[in-house]
Amino acid sequence: MELVVFLASLKFFFVEGGEQFLVGIHTAKKIGVKPTARITIAGITFAAILFFLLYFSRSLIPTNWLELALGLTLYFFAARMFIEVFEKEDEEKEFEEKTFKYGYIAVVSLESVENAAALAALTFVDISGALLGAAISIAVFLILAVNIKHIMSRIPLNKLRLISGILLTITATPLIIYSSGLPAPVWLHWIIPPL
Repeated sequence: MELVVFLASLKFFFVEGGEQFLVGIHTAKKIGVKPTARITIAGITFAAILFFLLYFSRSLIPTNWLELALGLTLYFFAARMFIEVFEKEDEEKEFEEKTFKYGYIAVVSLESVENAAALAALTFVDISGALLGAAISIAVFLILAVNIKHIMSRIPLNKLRLISGILLTITATPLIIYSSGLPAPVWLHWIIPPL
């Protein structure tokens, strides 16, 4: 069981990290680096606190509600990304920056809940495999993010929006399936584990 939990944890946090990195780059270009960093740090802090609350209290909110809320929000955010791929920069309105900022706050908050709940759920099965998988995936992703930042920044914004939208949709779809109680194939659990 330790190997299964380790691999599920590794894949979950690596996929989540990739998605959040791309969304973060896009958001930073839209609202600025400092506000994006503040929102991200607040989300990480919230995730750490929530993980300990979940771990010691076992559950605060029904898992399917979290999955449904997160899935719907990610779909909304993915739709915004896809719409922006086809929008011209000069057609954007001033109020969209504020809307985008609040959208990012909502996604970071829900992603924090998702990550904390997922890690807590995995640690209930096997704490050593879950924590080791999360630690390795986060370390590897940080190394890759730092080393490829200059490459990522050269990718056109429309491409980043498209990639972010696809990753958000890929993450949201299994969560909606899990929250509804529909049967899901085993391979889907390996791509995005349920909370």
